[in-house]
Amino acid sequence: MNATLTLPPRESWVLRETPPIYRPTAPPSKYRVAVFGSFMGGYHVLKELLDGPLAQSVTVVGVATDDPTQPFVHAEKRLWRYAHTRDDELLVPRFAAAHGLPVFTGRVKTPEFFERFFDQWCPALCLMATFGQKIPTSLINYPSLGFYNFHHSGDNWPTYPGPDPIAAMVRDGRKHLVLTIHKVTDVIDGGEFVARSHRVPIPVGINAVGMHRITWPQMGPFIRGAVGTMLERAGRDTTAPPFLLEEQAIRYCAGDRDSSGERLAA
Repeated sequence: MNATLTLPPRESWVLRETPPIYRPTAPPSKYRVAVFGSFMGGYHVLKELLDGPLAQSVTVVGVATDDPTQPFVHAEKRLWRYAHTRDDELLVPRFAAAHGLPVFTGRVKTPEFFERFFDQWCPALCLMATFGQKIPTSLINYPSLGFYNFHHSGDNWPTYPGPDPIAAMVRDGRKHLVLTIHKVTDVIDGGEFVARSHRVPIPVGINAVGMHRITWPQMGPFIRGAVGTMLERAGRDTTAPPFLLEEQAIRYCAGDRDSSGERLAA
């Protein structure tokens, strides 16, 4: 007996096999984020973006970080003037490279970086934490969600602007500090207030390197909350008042270790 194979009409096959144009289960597009940072600040901001729940909403497109051996990062005025190790200097570039991210350690006010920033990174949001260069106006104005800096300060903003706010607070006898997020503008540390963290006690005689080792490992919830709010506000009324985040104080133990593997110095 000869069996006859009957094929369905061509158009019927096309209707069954062609994927639909709209897929309600398709993952939403992620926000492109560039990080400008080094040492503990840059590391912990980057860590939250890459390894925390924020990773579901963002794609880190590039990292600009300090090279303390270069004069344009002003190491002699900033935390790099205090005792630290080469591992401290390489904390961010090594972490970024391990995640396959492009890393830039040169001068940002150059055609080389402009091409990278505008043509390759194309960020919707920029976050800065411990970065030693002044950001050119064209870069500040580019990201649609804004350009923000994390800065150690007093409770009120603006207080203690400049390259070494911790030394100024220790000199003034302050007992605690907060981490403030503010908008980046042409005036260094002069942008509009956005959010602040819980208070962190200042040990007697601490310097910037030691204080960064204490504050930043505590800031995971603050970073997640603040950046998450920035993303939630995207596409909504951007003229809404700045949000305020204040957390409960976190007990600090001198024996704790952060995930970078370095002992937190008291």
